[in-house]
Parts: sequence; C-alpha cells; structure tokens
Amino acid sequence: MSKADKSLMEQLALSILPKLSGLNDKNAKKMVNTADKAIELIVKKFQKLKDQQVKALAELKEKEAKKAKKQLEKEAKKKDKLAKKASKDKQLALLTKGTKTAGSELVSTAAVSPKKVTTKSKATAASPVRKKRTVVAK
Repeated sequence: MSKADKSLMEQLALSILPKLSGLNDKNAKKMVNTADKAIELIVKKFQKLKDQQVKALAELKEKEAKKAKKQLEKEAKKKDKLAKKASKDKQLALLTKGTKTAGSELVSTAAVSPKKVTTKSKATAASPVRKKRTVVAK
C-alpha cells in the first residue's frame, strides 16, 4: 500500500478502535480484525474510485483534444478551399488580361448583372389621365 493509503487506514482505525474499550480481550481481537478488514475494504474502494475519476478525466481530455483536432482540420480545409478559389480567380484574371478581344468580352459580361424588374401594384402606380368625352346634343 502507498503512504497515503496507510495514513488513511490509520485515521480510520483511530476513529473506530477507541470505541471498543469496553470489550474483553477475545471479543476485542475479533472486533479489531473485523475493523481492519473493513478499513482495508474501504481503502480499496476509495482507491478504485480515485482511479476511475482519474481515468474519466483522462478520457474527457482526450475527447476535447480530438474535438480541437477536428476543428483545426476543418479550418485548414476551409482555408485550403479559399486559397484554391483565390488562385483560380487570379489565373482567370491573368488569362482575361492577356487576350484583349476575348478578355474584354468576358469582363464586360461578368460586370453587367441582370437587373430585377420590379412590378408596381395598382395601388401604388399612378393611374393614366382619362380623356373627357364630349357629348354632342342633338
């Protein structure tokens, strides 16, 4: 047993054994043996719980490390994708500058975007002026 387990066992024994002072020798020895076994059992369970807690903490750290690694990979992929797109755009721009006839057509079609046609509703549109009818009397 480790030093910490021995000190825990001694503390438990000091808290239990003074209460056995009223027994005869035979019964006291039985109680001491029973108490020692119970104390050892308590120490083993305590150590097991400590080990489980350390293990759970290690697993939690491992999960967080995996999550951080995934996040970094995701960001790296995103940056790579943006870099590829930027290089593609740059190459396209170089190609369009190199050829004057084809380049000017591509640039002009890319720069002009189709405009949205907005329709006015009847309530907001101004109504046309009606011609007045002239009535001729017979």
